[in-house]
Amino acid sequence: MFASNTVPDTISIGNVRVAIHASAKPIFDKEFAMLGANKKYVASLVEKMRLYFPVIEPILAQGNVPDDFKFLCVQESNLNPNAVSTSAAVGYWQFKLETAKDVGLKVDNEIDERRHILEATRGAVNYFNRNNGVLHNWMSTLLSYRVGLGTIKKLPYTANWANKTEIEVDSSTDWYVIRFLAYKHFWADQLNTLPKSDSTSLVTYANTRGKNLYDLSDELKVSYDDLKRYNAWILKDFVPDDKAYTLYHPSNVKTYLSETPPQDLVLTASLDSTKLYAPNLSKTKRTKNQQILSDQFEIRNHVVTEGDNLSSIATKYEMKLGELLKLNGIDQTAVIQIGQKIKVNRRIPMLEIIAQKLDEKRKNAPAVEKSIEVAPVVVVEETRKIETIEPKKSFYIDPADSREIVIKSDKKEAEKIIEQTQIVEKAPEVAAAQTSAPANTQAAFHEVKAGETLFRISKIYQVSVDDLILWNGLGKVPTIQVGQKIKVKP
Repeated sequence: MFASNTVPDTISIGNVRVAIHASAKPIFDKEFAMLGANKKYVASLVEKMRLYFPVIEPILAQGNVPDDFKFLCVQESNLNPNAVSTSAAVGYWQFKLETAKDVGLKVDNEIDERRHILEATRGAVNYFNRNNGVLHNWMSTLLSYRVGLGTIKKLPYTANWANKTEIEVDSSTDWYVIRFLAYKHFWADQLNTLPKSDSTSLVTYANTRGKNLYDLSDELKVSYDDLKRYNAWILKDFVPDDKAYTLYHPSNVKTYLSETPPQDLVLTASLDSTKLYAPNLSKTKRTKNQQILSDQFEIRNHVVTEGDNLSSIATKYEMKLGELLKLNGIDQTAVIQIGQKIKVNRRIPMLEIIAQKLDEKRKNAPAVEKSIEVAPVVVVEETRKIETIEPKKSFYIDPADSREIVIKSDKKEAEKIIEQTQIVEKAPEVAAAQTSAPANTQAAFHEVKAGETLFRISKIYQVSVDDLILWNGLGKVPTIQVGQKIKVKP
């Protein structure tokens, strides 16, 4: 727990030096102690200050408002755009609807600029400058933010503060002023002493006129959920085209403000929603063994597991979040549960299409002499080693029992290869194995040996490859491994 130890005698706010009378120090000390009651809360809020202060400070400076007033935003809302007071004040600076419109903020059914950190701060600057022009003292101006200009003029001590650079507060001074002094003293100290966890900053993007959040999500390579969370000022899913609004998103890349973001910009959220990072771009590149996807789709069910959210499910199946929501008839506020089935539009891998077409061609092929058999087609890469979907498992294809097909990324090339696949003669060693097999073997299972394939095993036991696949549930792209027991009799 933090303690003030010694309450300072004076604190400077802008050009005003504020003396703290002995009667006000217990009030100050109580506020100070309450702020430091929770260390995790302190660390979390300091990180938010480091995120938002760099965009608040220039706006205050441009309006000639004391930099210390940034701590008033912390006092009002804890830098929470969705904060709502009991008097219906909303957003970072806690504006009521009438006051917000009075200082030039737009609030309608599409946009609420009270929740936009840049626009709301500009509105606060307008309010401060207008009132300071009447009161001629920044501490009086600060108090007018709570009680209004009409009430502040009736307070005797604020009338004495006009045009003064040295004032005193005591126990009779409004608690709002003493609380602000405690906030400024406490948080300024924490900002200076607590170590920085990372270099997170707000990335801003101005090319947003009339754009949908789903399109902006694709454009910036940021999840829709994150854009929605950090831009609560957008009440619907699009940015109006009547104004150049700035979109913002936390990241550890350098802040930029341009019409075109860096081409390699990829932003994703970490588990801690207050910290976002740029992932290793090399992981986003195509890996050597990555599946080649066709342009055909099928609807499947995704079973929700721990850690899933609508955005991550859409990303996994290369869908836009809007498409996923529409397919399931839900909106972005829907809550999903572990075990729930979510419909997804899955792109079919090219290998599955090839296997299906080869099966159809084999079934429709005319009868041939017994000495001619249809050789199984095995998809291989540069080497003869075939990796399975299970880690550290593989098998090798005997050249005499297979024909190599090199699958290229071009769909037309893959289809051309399918059409050119021909019937080949049965390998001599397979024929020999077939004649040596017992006529009426009683074995129900066969243990796979090195170099054996489904085709070879089918010849030994005089059954079809399709039967072996069916009896053993090997799927559309069947694989076997040494030592595996294969059912050869139903």
